[in-house]
Amino acid sequence: MERQTLMAEGRTLKTIFSRYTPQSENQKRIFEMSGDAHLSGDRERKAYEVRFSLPFIADKGDLYRIEEELCELYELSFIRLLPKYPTELFSLDYMGEVFTEARRVGAVTHGFFDNCKTVIEDGVITVSVPYSHGGVELLDLGRAGEIISGIIRSEFGLNYETVIDQRDDYEKFHTEYLERQADFLRRTQEAAVEYSRIIEERRRQEEAQEAAKKAAETPQYQRIDSLFEAEEEVEEIEGGIFKSGRMTFDTNSDEVLYGEEDFEISDPTALRMIKSNMRSVTVLGRIFKSEAAEIRNSENMSVTIGITDNDSSVFLKLQMPAAEAEPFAKSMKSGMCIAAVGSVRADKFGEYNVNVKCIKKIKQCIRKDNAPVKRVELHCHTNLSTMDALAAPADVVKRAKAWGHKAVAITDHGNVQGFPTAMLASEGMKEDPVKVLYGIEAYFVDDTRRAVFGHIDSDFDDEFVVFDIETTGLSVHNCAITEIGAVLVKSGKIIDELNIMTDPGMPIPENIVELTGITDDMVRGQMSNKEAVRKFLDFAGSRLLIAHNADFDTSFIRKVCEEASIPFPNPYLDTVSMSRYVNPELKKHKLDILCDYFSLGSFNHHRASDDAKMLSAIFYKMVDKLRDEGIMDFNHLSETMSERADPLKLRTYHQIILAKNQTGLKNLYKLISDSYLTYYRRNPRIPKTKLIELREGLIIGSACEAGELFEAIRSGRGEAEIEEIASFYDYFEIQPIANNRFMIEKGLARDEEDLREFNRKIVALGEKMGKPVCATTDAHYMDPEDEIYRRILFAGRNTETWSQPSPCVSVRFCF
Repeated sequence: MERQTLMAEGRTLKTIFSRYTPQSENQKRIFEMSGDAHLSGDRERKAYEVRFSLPFIADKGDLYRIEEELCELYELSFIRLLPKYPTELFSLDYMGEVFTEARRVGAVTHGFFDNCKTVIEDGVITVSVPYSHGGVELLDLGRAGEIISGIIRSEFGLNYETVIDQRDDYEKFHTEYLERQADFLRRTQEAAVEYSRIIEERRRQEEAQEAAKKAAETPQYQRIDSLFEAEEEVEEIEGGIFKSGRMTFDTNSDEVLYGEEDFEISDPTALRMIKSNMRSVTVLGRIFKSEAAEIRNSENMSVTIGITDNDSSVFLKLQMPAAEAEPFAKSMKSGMCIAAVGSVRADKFGEYNVNVKCIKKIKQCIRKDNAPVKRVELHCHTNLSTMDALAAPADVVKRAKAWGHKAVAITDHGNVQGFPTAMLASEGMKEDPVKVLYGIEAYFVDDTRRAVFGHIDSDFDDEFVVFDIETTGLSVHNCAITEIGAVLVKSGKIIDELNIMTDPGMPIPENIVELTGITDDMVRGQMSNKEAVRKFLDFAGSRLLIAHNADFDTSFIRKVCEEASIPFPNPYLDTVSMSRYVNPELKKHKLDILCDYFSLGSFNHHRASDDAKMLSAIFYKMVDKLRDEGIMDFNHLSETMSERADPLKLRTYHQIILAKNQTGLKNLYKLISDSYLTYYRRNPRIPKTKLIELREGLIIGSACEAGELFEAIRSGRGEAEIEEIASFYDYFEIQPIANNRFMIEKGLARDEEDLREFNRKIVALGEKMGKPVCATTDAHYMDPEDEIYRRILFAGRNTETWSQPSPCVSVRFCF
């Protein structure tokens, strides 16, 4: 509503509120017959009152509805209509409207004037209420009488005094009131009881429904005897040596632990084959639990012994006097191996127990290393590698001793917590103690890495080739190129373009077709990869190549060049590394993210030519930011990136660090302290510059498939670059094919022969550079049957936040 109209004066309400349309005949009559209307109020608060005259008495309900509608129509916070009536219209009948208005303005009147008597006489209005003196006093405190007199004076111009007193028969009303209150309370209580009953009944029904639903959804598992594949029969390997389940036992040096007579251990039964009602059975196993319990109304106690053969388990039951039971149960220590004879019975839960007659102590036969020349394990994890390995450090040292090994390395992920117990285990050996090699598998970051690879002496205004390729997959070893797109640029401008479709010689996977839009029909009959790469290199000449994640693109080009004996000497620049330095505020540096960051518009992402054009624009945007820092050429860029590299944002690689003396051990502790206190992000990181500073007394190994060297070989880096990476290491590692079999599933290798070829390349590299190549196992448990427990550890891990060892959970034997 316009303020000028709102503040105008007029003779009728209709004149002031011209936009308002009355909704009823009574409202229309009020608007048309009002006169002497005057509007006043506060513009800022949007609060107003209107005084006007009426020749008839208006119903308060109509006036209140008009006020609400005016507030909504004119967006007001408050408006009050104050009518003025002819004096002669006032009568006793109007007092009901007066009481209504009194409640409206805030008087303590609600309910008080029900059943009241009102008398008007000699300028005094006497209102008698059916309440005690307390109620009258409350009305007086609320100045109800003054408010009533004020309303009459405002509307009729009459000066009446209002007196409020007590009705003579107030006790009758008070009694009725108390009875009503009592009845109300009674009904309320009954309703509450009924309500509680209904709620409780509903709760029971919901619980029953939920239980029925859960029961229906709960899978009905079939009882199985074991989680593993194992022989059902116990195999006697030689006299008294039995293989039961996944363990081997020696029964030749037996000792009777329970029972009155000795018994011959022959034809034992595998624990997985225990069935109900077997009258006489001999079982072999290792104890994992032993306890004694009271039997109600008996002087004897029940002893329960749990045994396992690492394939299945069973409980042995026996009874003996209370004085003997507890000492006997304590003597049945976990880890002890026993043979028992008894009969099988099913308990009330359907589990099969062996009621024991006799027990003998036997020995477990551990696996042996029968190699004539023993090896030394240089890559072994213990249960101090969080959520990743199983064996205790002391057990690793003891197993090395049992196998005749002279030494063993403890290399947990990023920590040295296993050193003390490994040391104590070694020092506790009386003869020929195992030498503990103290080390870690570090999270290594190369903070000396650069964006430019190869030699180049030029500034940012020279000619370069920006390119991109599309492929049939991620592995350079078993995938091929489908498209090459390139642009020749100089001083920020594109001066030539190249786009080549090429036949990869293999079907394009469906997910790649969806990603790139390139189909088999589009590449069928096109030039071969060899011809396409030769044409691309002719276009590029000797210029610097620029690509996004250049290691990937150049690895495919290099692979074709090696197969076709085509020279590939070009230096190249990786814009991902460049962006990490130039745009540190970005968390990710994908091409489409950089496009949005620099507001470069839309493009056909995952098509080589479009990606190359967009990348050239992004490159020059980053060049502008570098020039603002005073960086004018690639050499200055490499120097500055090395100086300012942030280890917390770089990719981590696995790396083995061994201490060869006390100086090395001290330096190792310093590196680990810094990795947690200064360079921790998801994992404790060790920067290359820090490692170089504290390298004295340390031996550096290349680690597993997550190591820097293996990754460079797998991704097809250039020979010179691989040798540069390898030169930093003191020895290289190769590992069993089983460790890296997951790479086949992920498409990073075609088959096991590819995995062997990776190892062959590492061996050849060691021979060429004169460095040792060590066969390691990257052991995470000691025995094959322990693998299932590592799988359980992995199932409880959050793979998004853990970047510890590779996702391989296949067999990693200890040593």
